[in-house]
Amino acid sequence: MSWKNANDGRIPDGATKVGYESNGEPLYLARAEYDGGVHIGKVRLAFGGANIPYGGKEVKVTKYEVFCGRARWMTATQGQIPDDAIKYGQEANGEPLFAARAKHANGLHPGKVRLAFGAANIPYGGKELKETTYEVLVER
Repeated sequence: MSWKNANDGRIPDGATKVGYESNGEPLYLARAEYDGGVHIGKVRLAFGGANIPYGGKEVKVTKYEVFCGRARWMTATQGQIPDDAIKYGQEANGEPLFAARAKHANGLHPGKVRLAFGAANIPYGGKELKETTYEVLVER
């Protein structure tokens, strides 16, 4: 598993499709520095950047990293984090963030989770949405 630098909506070679829009267009897992932390969200070319959930909003960040490699997902609920989940981001205060994805509006959208959220937070429609049933990226 690795992360490759990208910008402006670009998807690097080897990027792993981890979700999709309601029309089937693929979504990729992204992480970006923002407001003192490293936050996890989604990217596709049409976005022009990575979209991360933050502060109740869907925030666009033009410089980001994209997940590359094989992914294994484990179902979780209510903010739970599986034991073999890997920290891929962090809040400004150092609290770990884990990669998550959740179904919403006939799509599967990447985002982030930590226990205190009580849900996976995904960026969608300009907002940071909470989904209480989700999957977490874990070690192979």
